[in-house]
Amino acid sequence: MQKYRLIVRRHGQLLGHFDSDQPWAKEAVGSIACCLGELGYGLELLVADSERRLLESSPSGIKVLASEPLYRPMPLESL
Repeated sequence: MQKYRLIVRRHGQLLGHFDSDQPWAKEAVGSIACCLGELGYGLELLVADSERRLLESSPSGIKVLASEPLYRPMPLESL
């Protein structure tokens, strides 16, 4: 399942981002982007379809200690 991140800017200043990994994430991010785009906000879309993992190996097995999504840019028009 893909994760989407919508970065929001206003007058060049970073306001924050919206992350979604729900099964309907693409539609959710598209809806938000449509509303904010009409109001003049600067938007950047990223998608993560892989992740980096920190693993621990011990005699009892392998354990995931942390994971980080790896985002890549995606055109807003693809929503």
